[in-house]
Parts: sequence; structure tokens; C-alpha cells
Amino acid sequence: MILATRPHRPLVVMVACAVLSGLVAAPLTALAGPHPASATPIYQWSPAHPGDFPDPDVLLYNGTYYGFATQNFATNGRTVNIQTSTSSDGLSWSASSVDALPDLPPWAEQGNTWGPSVAFDAADQVFVMYYSATQASNGYQCIGRAVSSAPLGPYVDDSTAPVICQDGLDNGSDDAPSGNYGGSIDPDIFLDNGVATLIWKSDGNHLGVEDTYIWSQPLSSDLRSLTGTPTAILTTTQAWQSGIVEGPDMVDAGGHDVLFYAGSDEGASTYAIGYALCPQGPSAACADGPTNPILTSQPGMSGPGGPSTFLSPSGQLELAFSAWQGDAIGYLDCGIRPMYLSTVTFTSGVPSLAPAVSTASAANPSCATAPPPAPGYWQVAADGGIFSYGSAQFYGSTGNLRLNRPVVGMASTPDGRGYWLVASDGGVFSYGDAAFHGSTGNLRLNQPIIGLIPTIDGGGYWLVASDGGIFAFGDAHFYGSIGGEDIGYPITAMAPSYLGGGYWLADANGQVFAFGDANYYGEPPFAPGGYSITGMAGSSDDSGYWLASANGNVACFGDAPPYGSPIGQAINGSVVGIATTFDGGGYWLQSSDGGIFSYGDAPFEGSMGGQRLNAAIVGIASVK
Repeated sequence: MILATRPHRPLVVMVACAVLSGLVAAPLTALAGPHPASATPIYQWSPAHPGDFPDPDVLLYNGTYYGFATQNFATNGRTVNIQTSTSSDGLSWSASSVDALPDLPPWAEQGNTWGPSVAFDAADQVFVMYYSATQASNGYQCIGRAVSSAPLGPYVDDSTAPVICQDGLDNGSDDAPSGNYGGSIDPDIFLDNGVATLIWKSDGNHLGVEDTYIWSQPLSSDLRSLTGTPTAILTTTQAWQSGIVEGPDMVDAGGHDVLFYAGSDEGASTYAIGYALCPQGPSAACADGPTNPILTSQPGMSGPGGPSTFLSPSGQLELAFSAWQGDAIGYLDCGIRPMYLSTVTFTSGVPSLAPAVSTASAANPSCATAPPPAPGYWQVAADGGIFSYGSAQFYGSTGNLRLNRPVVGMASTPDGRGYWLVASDGGVFSYGDAAFHGSTGNLRLNQPIIGLIPTIDGGGYWLVASDGGIFAFGDAHFYGSIGGEDIGYPITAMAPSYLGGGYWLADANGQVFAFGDANYYGEPPFAPGGYSITGMAGSSDDSGYWLASANGNVACFGDAPPYGSPIGQAINGSVVGIATTFDGGGYWLQSSDGGIFSYGDAPFEGSMGGQRLNAAIVGIASVK
């Protein structure tokens, strides 16, 4: 079990969302300062590939360019593990329906495959692919290897363990180097004068506390096994990187090895491409370029990353990369990440990038006919009674049942057509399209359950205990907990991260604990006004969160904006929860007497405030 540790508390880190709270501070994200000036002029960028094609890799074989990319944006059962595309000139691309990796090995979780790199072994006439996937046993990201006799596949991975994982466990792989670095992702096969090297990123930000590194290790001549020893060739040293370097791609540019990579948060506009010079080759330390980043968000695209270099038919060095199209960042906000192309030129050893093509790209097909849901919310009482408002429909309750323990919270399914209720003993009650995945109702717990967090697809959930213990059910992965730790205050609030790859916990005094891909953005020096933290919600892009206190104060961190709070007003009951709107543009605060406070784009749809209740209201959930 991996326990996450929390950074020391800064003296002032809270942004008070309520003007009347009297607390003043700057967001943590502002501490890094502005990006350095880019060496690339401002251009209008257009995708070179139709639709979503993230983390591209380009292979030239027998006069044809083959593109490989992260799995497609599709519903369950229609996922293509590794997308493919072809081109005759490297500039005009035609999407293929072929899944290059149709079957995953047993160690890899279905539906989470990305960042491929493909090379041709001329001696054996086979194609070798390295790719990233989630290890089913523990939720860590790892690197696998597959081979094929044809460039588009099918590639076959017959291994029983990943090639590299860096999860600190002996999983039977080549696992290099040893130790827990948070997992391994983003492989890149670098071929130079017959010498092969594998380059990758260790996923330290998966732990929430470690710097990330880019590693290299020699490959055998057949490209199928690691040799020699691993070397950390780059880590985070520049403010714009925000503690993350990833997506490496090395190229021999006129006898000089240059490492292109991405830095910062992939789900934000600050994601960008930088470069490093590697004068001693791929197995020694590289030095960051002085003009980084060289490509930032520009008109037509946001957050460029995932670089992959190749030569055009004329010998021009091109760089393929993915970025959020336009200003729509995040799949939940109808964004997609097409492939863009740029020409690469060097002036005094400094690379500069300019658009290579200008073509149109289709928008996210799942958003074209799916408008945002109408707002609505449910209130839940301690006896399991449910009160529905706006678009939220009533699907059932435990209001007429005799419960072993009181209900302490609820959560809605991804489509808003069902919900779960959870009791303090961990009993779970499912209604509508909410599936039952398990519970702790028959277990003896060290401390009571205080809430339930669903996964993004509704295929599982986590139960959270007041001592920070985490219980994972269905497709919910265990990313860590603080169960058994002496934290001083009980856990009273929690929230899932963007796309469900992690979660935050908060204790009554405001300490925040981040697990998986949930990043730590700060916390109050103490619970505002001495009142207990009772609710938490994440922003829509995973770059911030709100903490709600019993007295109505709301504190903002990261990019979570200040929409307001009832602080300074007389409220009849204590605030017991917070729920956000679909786009994160507002939130509702829930009071124990049934009152609702609405802020931002969250409309007031009704409440039980002022009405006689059989039991106090204990939670709120919104239609997402």
C-alpha cells in the first residue's frame, strides 16, 4: 500500500471565495510566474488530422507514413486501444479503422492505453511497439511491448508483466530502475546509427509529491529487451514545467541529440513543448534549452504536447504533436486533441516551430448531439429520504426502511439517471441506473464511512472512512489512503479528480490529501473561522477545488473561481455539502435544515428549507 504524503502547510495559501470572509491570498498557480517568452511567433494553427488523435507517433516505412495514437474517444465496447492513420507525404492524413493493439495482455486494464512508439527491426523484419497502460493489479501506469509483422498490426503483447513500471514492486518485469517513482509512461524508441535506446517518463505526479523524470536505457538490437543501466536524463528545473516533464521524443538533428518533451498539466492551457540538448547522447544528462517553452497555447490550439519528430519526403524535419482544438480544454467540456504538424528549424542550435499544414478537423462527435444537461440536484436526509429538484428525477429512497446506520451521503451516476446512497457502516443503496458494486456493510470498520465517490463511468466507486481509509469497488482503483495514519482530525470531505484517475480527501481542519492524478493545490492554514470543513468539489479541469465549511465559508484553490458564499448571513442550519454544475461554472451549498444556497451559474430549483423534516439533510448531489 502506498501512502501519500502532504506538503508542509504554507503560511498563506487560501483564496477566500466569500468576499465577506476577510481572508486574502493569491492562488497557488500564480506562484510559478508567467511563462518565459516563446521563441516561436504567434500563428493560427489548424489540425492536420481529423478528429481526436492524441500523443501521436509517426513511422516511415516503404514510402508510407504510419501514425499511431492514444485510444479513441469512444463509449465502452467501442474503444480502439491504439488508433492508426496513414499518409503518403506525412502532411495529409487519412484515419484508419484498424486497432493496432486489439488485445491487451492480462496485466493491462482495458480502456486506458496511450502514448505508443513504433520502430522497425530490419534484421528480423518485425515492427516493435512500446505503449503505456494501467496495471490492473494496482492502478499504476506501466509500459508494455508488442510486436507485429505488419506496420498497422495487429501487434501482440504476450507478456505476463509490463516491461517497465517503476512502482517499487517486484512484478516480474525488467522494471528498471528499482524503486517507486509513481509508474512509467510515454515510451519513445530512439534509433541512431544502429543503436537503440528507450526513453520514457516516470510518473511521479501520480503520487502527488514527487518530481517527474525522463529516463533512458539501451535496447537490444532486436528492440525487444532492455540492456545496460537506466539513466535519469532530465527532471523539472524550470517554473513553466510545474513539476512535470513528459512525452519525450529524441532526434538526431545534424549530429546533435535534441530531446523534445512536454511540460506542465496536460489538462490545462499551460501545457507546452520544450526542448533539451543532450551533448553526450541519450544515456547522459540533458540540459534544458534557454528559450523554453518553444511552443505554447496559440490561436487554434491549447496545451500542445506529445511531440514526435519525422522527416518529410524532402528531408525537412517535422514535429507531430497533439493539442486541445481551439479553447475547449477537457473531454468533459467537449474538447478533443487532434494531431497538429509543425516544421522544425534550428538557428544557432535553438529550434523554432511553425505550422506545416492548415486543414479542418471534426469536433468531438459525442458533443455534437449532446447538449449540457439541464441543472438539477438531490437532497438526501439521514434516513435516506430523497428530495429532487430541477432536472433531477426521483428513483427511490430508503426513507421507509429501517436502517442499521444512518445515511451519510449520496452521489449521482455519470448520466444523472441514478444515484447511490451510503450509510455510515458502508452499506450502499443503488437506484435508477446506479449499479451495486459492493459495500462494507458486513465488515467491522475502524471508523465510520463518511461518503462515496463514483468513478467517471459509474462502473465502480470508493467508500471513504473518517480515518482516511479507502475501500475500492467495481472498476475503482486504489490510489492510496491515510488509513492508519495519525492525522489529528477526521476526514470529513472528498472529491474525485478529473476523469476519475484519483481523488482528494480533506479533514475537518482543512488538510488536503491528494492521490492518483489528483494534484495538490493548497489548503487553508486552519478551518476558516474555526468551523469544520464539511464539503469538497473539484473544478471541471482538475486544476483546482473548493472547500466548504459548516459556517458557509467557501475557500478556493488552484483555478477554482470565487462564486460566493453565505458567510456573514444568518443561516438556520450548518452547511453539510457542496455540488457543482456540469461545467463547473457554479455550485450549490447544502444546509442541514434543507436550505440551498446557489452561486455562479447554479440556479435555485427549490429546497426543503423551512419545511418539517423527519431527519436532518446530510448531503447533496447534482446532475452531471
